[in-house]
Amino acid sequence: MSEVVLLMGFPASGKSTVAKEYTDKGYSYINRDMLGGKVATKVPMMMNELSVNRNVLLDNTFPDAESRAPFIAGAKKVGAAIKCVMMGTKIEDAQFNAAYRMIQRKGKLLGPDDYKGEKDPNIFPPVVLFGYQKKFQQPTALEGFDSVETIPFVRKLDPEFKEKAAIFDYDDTLRKTKSGSLYPTNPDDIEILPGRKEKLAQLVAEGYKLLGVSNQSGVAKGELTDEMARKCFDRTNELLGQSIDYLFCPHGKFPINCYCRKPMNGNFVVHMVKHKLDPAKCFFVGDMTSDKTFAGRAGIKFYHADKYFV
Repeated sequence: MSEVVLLMGFPASGKSTVAKEYTDKGYSYINRDMLGGKVATKVPMMMNELSVNRNVLLDNTFPDAESRAPFIAGAKKVGAAIKCVMMGTKIEDAQFNAAYRMIQRKGKLLGPDDYKGEKDPNIFPPVVLFGYQKKFQQPTALEGFDSVETIPFVRKLDPEFKEKAAIFDYDDTLRKTKSGSLYPTNPDDIEILPGRKEKLAQLVAEGYKLLGVSNQSGVAKGELTDEMARKCFDRTNELLGQSIDYLFCPHGKFPINCYCRKPMNGNFVVHMVKHKLDPAKCFFVGDMTSDKTFAGRAGIKFYHADKYFV
């Protein structure tokens, strides 16, 4: 009796690795991203393979029961067994994977306008992941599956990533403004918070790389230019006496449609690849809930600025 395996999960959830295990066993591989067209058009392809007694692997996101039903019905019609294999990948891991893959293929994180005309189905904005999460329905045997299996996800990183880093938010973590504004729009408005200069010098002496990750939505609002934001970061580094390698998101707050805006973890992935970081040896210091969420999605420790700088 032939078998159909329906492989499902978030985009960038690690399905390709699992798919290879089945294709190595001789399963016929039907993947919409590779073949194009609508998901339902792949039912006749599955049926053709089953008609010559081949095992079939269906690789797609299959978020809900409706998208899975035609394949279950087709398999049952010819007496084939059908198994659901679901990736246990959480959305924060899918975000991490998507950013990592984007850096590997594009050499950078794409901004909201960069997706226009993008042909690679494996390169997509965060809204795709949020859409899947919203539509997702847990698969069960009641749909007609003979079995449902969940595969735990474990992040696999380059074994050469061994470095440690202390990563910081900037505004209200390392600096404040003299004017009382939420963030500086010119370098002359910057004041370093107490104890920062000494603590960073200590971390350097302990062998940590010093890195920065910041949101600067004021750029999108037109309150400062990208160039002026960089001048403010450079002035902050000068006042701290450190060459902190910083990354910042210049995009708007809502909707979040980039991987670089915290709490998205994309800018950690950029730092990780560039500096060959081991997440287990890194930590992030910030002052907001989004900073804590960012650290959690990046898989690194978090310290609140008020408690870290004492």
